[in-house]
Amino acid sequence: MNIDKRELNISNNYAKALLQIAKMQNSSEKIYNQLKEVVEVINNSKDLQLFFENPLISVNDKKEIIYKVFGKDFDLQIINLLNLLADNKRLNLIETVLYCYEKEYENFNGIAKVTVISAVEMAEESKKRLMDILTQKLNGQIIPDYQINDDIIGGLIIKLQDRVIDLSLKSKIKDMEKQLVKG
Repeated sequence: MNIDKRELNISNNYAKALLQIAKMQNSSEKIYNQLKEVVEVINNSKDLQLFFENPLISVNDKKEIIYKVFGKDFDLQIINLLNLLADNKRLNLIETVLYCYEKEYENFNGIAKVTVISAVEMAEESKKRLMDILTQKLNGQIIPDYQINDDIIGGLIIKLQDRVIDLSLKSKIKDMEKQLVKG
């Protein structure tokens, strides 16, 4: 995903407004799925990307293409968002808006994405136990992403939003090295 970190605040404003409208219409999930689809369509068409990025093409021409490509199959709120982005010359932010919408949507629905990194494949029993603990602690739905990285030697690294819980053997060895150097 191509996230423009400099434009996160602006994109977050678009995302929050879109989610607010979607919540009022009980369509937050539908809007989320359609927004993902819009980004996918744009990313899969180099011509469409170049067209939207071209500053010489008028806003009205861009809006006409938005309607032709997305008008029949997408919710009016998606079309309105794309038109607003075109008006403000910010169509390049659509992926960042999706990123922000996804975060707001997950927060609204009590969903937490968790990355679990282990040195070897975790047993199903261990995965279930870990998810039960995290679900209880976070009081919500957990979407795990299991990854394997043999550099950590053993143990786990758990990444949740902007927090990292490093229970790896590698970090414990580094901690011991620091203690030995101090002593």
